[in-house]
Amino acid sequence: MISATQLSQLPQDVRKLVQRVSMNRSVADFEKLCNRLPHCSAFELCILQPLLYIHLDPERIPAKSTPAAATDIELVYRSLHAIVTTLGCIDGGPPAGSEKQHLLSAWNRVAPWLIFFHDQFIMCRANYRLVDKMAAIRLVTSLLFYVSTLGDKRSITILLTTPALYRPIAELWLLALETKDKDPARTTSFRVCGVMLVSVCVHDESFVTILLELSGGIDAVTSAALKYLKSLRSMAKDPDIAFKAFKFGLLVPVFSCCIGIIATMSMLDAAIREAYVPRQSVKEIFGALRVLQSLPLGRESMADALASSFTYLDFLLKRGDDPVSALHQALCAHAFETIVHISPSGPEVKVVETDPRRINEVFFRILFRYSLHDKILSYVCKHVDAWSNNLGPIVRQDEHLLDIWSSLEQTIRTYGTLKFKAETIWWPSLSKKGWVLQCYCSGTAEDICFRQCAGCQVVRYCSKRCQRDSWHSHHRLSCNFLKAAVGSSTPHRIKRSLRLLAALEVDHMQRKLDNIQRLFAAAQCEYPKDRERLVLELGLDKDDESVRPLRDYLFLFNGLSENEVVDRISSSWPDPRGQRQGQFLCSVITIHDRYGSRQILFSPCAALDMEKVPQTLSRNLQDV
Repeated sequence: MISATQLSQLPQDVRKLVQRVSMNRSVADFEKLCNRLPHCSAFELCILQPLLYIHLDPERIPAKSTPAAATDIELVYRSLHAIVTTLGCIDGGPPAGSEKQHLLSAWNRVAPWLIFFHDQFIMCRANYRLVDKMAAIRLVTSLLFYVSTLGDKRSITILLTTPALYRPIAELWLLALETKDKDPARTTSFRVCGVMLVSVCVHDESFVTILLELSGGIDAVTSAALKYLKSLRSMAKDPDIAFKAFKFGLLVPVFSCCIGIIATMSMLDAAIREAYVPRQSVKEIFGALRVLQSLPLGRESMADALASSFTYLDFLLKRGDDPVSALHQALCAHAFETIVHISPSGPEVKVVETDPRRINEVFFRILFRYSLHDKILSYVCKHVDAWSNNLGPIVRQDEHLLDIWSSLEQTIRTYGTLKFKAETIWWPSLSKKGWVLQCYCSGTAEDICFRQCAGCQVVRYCSKRCQRDSWHSHHRLSCNFLKAAVGSSTPHRIKRSLRLLAALEVDHMQRKLDNIQRLFAAAQCEYPKDRERLVLELGLDKDDESVRPLRDYLFLFNGLSENEVVDRISSSWPDPRGQRQGQFLCSVITIHDRYGSRQILFSPCAALDMEKVPQTLSRNLQDV
């Protein structure tokens, strides 16, 4: 309590109020004291702090809000309101910051009452509502928010992760999305507070369990976080936001908190990744990042926002079920342009492994690796000219980064040219989608529903009859080879890029012909018993090649014996384009997946030739 010495330092009218408040539980007397607080000096407020907590007795918390408990509730409401009013108002005087220390030390008395106010007045579980809902929201969220900004991070986490607070925090976060107020600033602050509180608690398994229970599941939680991002974008577009220093300073922390919530959800189990990637989460994140980029937030703040965004994208690329779609979402949200503009470059930049300024280089390497996928290549080919013109000067500030960008730009243009040639000259597709092979029956009915071959999952047919005829004519022989060309683990992504991979294979063989011939001659000496069964292996993304016996690649052909593979390739399938494999029985390609593992595929060039064999050749195959 307040000592006699401290009491003597207060104005006479304040001393009388303090004495009356200390002696009785009069709401009128305490209200008069609270009304006097705005006129007190910082020194006087420091002295009065203990009196603001005198009525916060957890033992007096009623089970429900009733008229009989009205006095206790009113005293606590005015106490909490006085605490909020004085927080941050004491800038000097001994002891500076005492209002913060009192709140931290008395948190075990404050928190139970916050839970009561939340349960009875915010969630409207009381029939006798002594406090207005919005007033209760402002009071509870203000105190929770102040606690989240006081002291060191470890102390804050300990205070907020009190299990009794988990349900109120989760309910406040979900409620904030639906709450509207006449004063938009209050609603915005309510939402900001909810996001920051959840981001602190979401790492606790017990809190996640409660959050999922209240929201209705993982999908609902991630949807809510995305709604917060959209709300943040609206707030950032406010023309007066730069003049609202408090809200302006919270934009990046709230943005990072939203991403943290989504990322934490994504790590729970594999089913989560299937839930949120199709909802365009990456696109929303980088869309919000682009809006923040347009504000004068400063390089350091934007680097922090970029780091959280890129960390989430990197997680999806390494562990998500569909990394290609995740990267495509980011590109569609102008991730490339945003990253290059935000990430500082130049000789003065110190590069460390965790520094967000290194993101430029990492992102260029990611684009290089994923350009083997048709979906990504189609996008980057459309934008490479604009990137080169608009972003080139920024990249040229760093010689090392310029070398990586130049290599990436050349690769994109080369791949684009080869892709165009493959689609228009070598292996034209009848599919409107541009990536599946379709039958040759020339069916034109608008209601045709194409049926996919269950074996290779590449070729589609307009009818059961067409599928049966194709099977007997040639597909029964080409099916295994098409399946080997797309791979068993990622057929969807590889089959979209089959013609691109085939074009890269042909280009690789043409560029490295001299070295391939030397390797072949060496392999004949090394494997004398396999001279007629040598396979050329082309590492497309590593730009290397090797020659090994067919027996090392039999795992590709779905149970076919070595003799069966040799017979079907060498005897049954003359090259329909009039070209020869040369000295090799066949070729295979290798690409590295997102885990860094080498994936081996049968020659896309040979597989496409086998399926698109001319009809005259198909008739000759019926006797095979």
